[in-house]
Amino acid sequence: MNYDLVVCGVGGQGVLTIAAVIDRAIHEAGLYLKQSEVHGMAQRGGAVSAFVRISDQPVASDLIAEGTASMVLSVEPMEALRYTNLLRPDGCIVSDITPMENVAVYPKHDALYQVLFSAPRVVAINGTRLALKAGSIKVQNVVVLGAAASFLPLPPELLEAQLALLFAPKGERIVKANLNAFRIGDAASRFSAALSAAGVAPQVIARVVSQIAFEPQPVPVSSVAAWSQRLLCEDAPTLAQSLFDADKAIAPDAVPA
Repeated sequence: MNYDLVVCGVGGQGVLTIAAVIDRAIHEAGLYLKQSEVHGMAQRGGAVSAFVRISDQPVASDLIAEGTASMVLSVEPMEALRYTNLLRPDGCIVSDITPMENVAVYPKHDALYQVLFSAPRVVAINGTRLALKAGSIKVQNVVVLGAAASFLPLPPELLEAQLALLFAPKGERIVKANLNAFRIGDAASRFSAALSAAGVAPQVIARVVSQIAFEPQPVPVSSVAAWSQRLLCEDAPTLAQSLFDADKAIAPDAVPA
């Protein structure tokens, strides 16, 4: 088994915290890993990334070759696109849609989302909104980790355990916020996968899922079925665009008529 992961974002977004939690879980699972890091500015604005290579055999190199990554996990949408050349054909992108406009020539948002949502396998979430729902804006990165969990070759419970251990010194409230964030992200990812399995178009899924205010538990089967049926209608692309443009939190069971 070999699994190559790119974790990326900008300084201050907790990219290396994500990598640290995954690294600890890999060790606990008895797997091998190698990791390399690129640090931007310590303050917000500089690009930060980590290459995490996971295997059941010793790993020789910490670099990921073009076209071989299983996932790009990003806390910032433009940074996600920066690494798409590393993805394998069946690889996936898991990304927050919240822009961090750290350069003067940051692309127009509409154009950015058009490219990101056109990826064949993408889980797009509003990490900022979901982090606030979890209990703290500071857990935005953990929402994204939760959204990636079902794709990783690791039990989600192992990742949760490492989160709890990492944040235990900061107190019960911080641990709870991080676990809520992880579970909310996981619920978003599994909901996205269910819509995909039902045949809903990827660009429709990305626009809709990024606007849903998930709870820290799976979306009920009845709500998944209702959303799937609605998003298979002929007007689904128009509906998805209107929901995305409105940029308002939607309850998981609030299926539009």
